[in-house]
Amino acid sequence: MSTIRMRARPYLSILRKTLTGKMQYRAATWSQLVTNAFWGCARSAIIVAFYRYGSGMAALTMEQAVTMIWVQQIGMNLLPGMGGMDQAVWGKIVKGDVGYELLRPMDVYSHWYASAAAGKIAPFLLAVGPMTLAGLLVPGEIGMGLPASAWHLLACLLTLSTGLVISCAVICIGYAMLMNVNAGTGPANIFMYATQILAGSVLPLQLWPESVQGLMKYQPFSGMLDLPLRFFVGSEPLSALPGVILMQLIWAGALIFIGRKWIGRNLKKLTIQGG
Repeated sequence: MSTIRMRARPYLSILRKTLTGKMQYRAATWSQLVTNAFWGCARSAIIVAFYRYGSGMAALTMEQAVTMIWVQQIGMNLLPGMGGMDQAVWGKIVKGDVGYELLRPMDVYSHWYASAAAGKIAPFLLAVGPMTLAGLLVPGEIGMGLPASAWHLLACLLTLSTGLVISCAVICIGYAMLMNVNAGTGPANIFMYATQILAGSVLPLQLWPESVQGLMKYQPFSGMLDLPLRFFVGSEPLSALPGVILMQLIWAGALIFIGRKWIGRNLKKLTIQGG
């Protein structure tokens, strides 16, 4: 146990220092919160219009869909590419300075994973209070509703935590893709945007066509945002919680394995030039 603690200490230190640094950018945080509040109102109004004038059945009530939109504005901070990418790591890979990472007496993947986690947790914590207050103060049908119950809220927070494990693994896969200098930044950016859509950040996955509902629910990226928010609004029963967490952990393990192997292979092929 002491050996594990000693090995984990530098990565926990990186997590703490990066988290502290991210929490200090107050001006950028408030501007982002104002933007999120605006889009929360706008997207909620669009959802209300679809429910009023659209046809067909949906797996969510209008109140559930609107509430999910507002909680998305908080939860999106945990998604890959949503303003929380470690720009230092990204810049080193793009500029070719990634060789410096090999000089550190620590595992490169674990280092980047810890930095990614801090980059996600900090904006999420800063957004929880203001965005919740903003959503509750918005009047009428476009305002945020309360969680289905206290237990549903706890289930949401728990699955968001396990979803963060997936999110950081996805970020590291993005780093691995970026290390392929022949492809440039395009594939990594496309991958990040695709995972955001499949996580339900644009439209709740339960509002997608019924024919793809099974695929959307069980694909790896739904566990980052959409499945946790289903617990918040009550569209997913609490009895499904163990199965959701198990699925999240399985996908997280698979993505971490892929990312670690991919980055390790890229580092083996790394050529450092200089004079």
